[in-house]
Amino acid sequence: MTKVKDAPLVPRDLSPRQVAEMHYQSVVQDNRPRWLATLNAHEFSMADKRGSSPDFWWETGRRYATEFGVTYHFDREDFQGEKRAKLFFKRIQADGSQRGRPVPIHLVLEEDGWRVRMVTY
Repeated sequence: MTKVKDAPLVPRDLSPRQVAEMHYQSVVQDNRPRWLATLNAHEFSMADKRGSSPDFWWETGRRYATEFGVTYHFDREDFQGEKRAKLFFKRIQADGSQRGRPVPIHLVLEEDGWRVRMVTY
């Protein structure tokens, strides 16, 4: 699958947790090409459509990062099957306090490795 031109690829052998961490780090660091590369094929194809889920995710993630200094820290794995995984991450604000409850991220195994299917910021 071809991703964004010149975007760093997400290595195929990364675990769901590693892909999820890369996803959250990318939105915090304002690295949209790398963030896009973590999305599954369907979500990737919708990313540039105004009002799509990925468009909303990016805007929400960037707002939390810029307005509240939120970073994401692995909390726990809910489940990991052969082709699906669900993890939870804590949102930590700039002052070190936790913002709300841990948020879920769902991943699916595609031909090119684990990719994000649904995410909460």
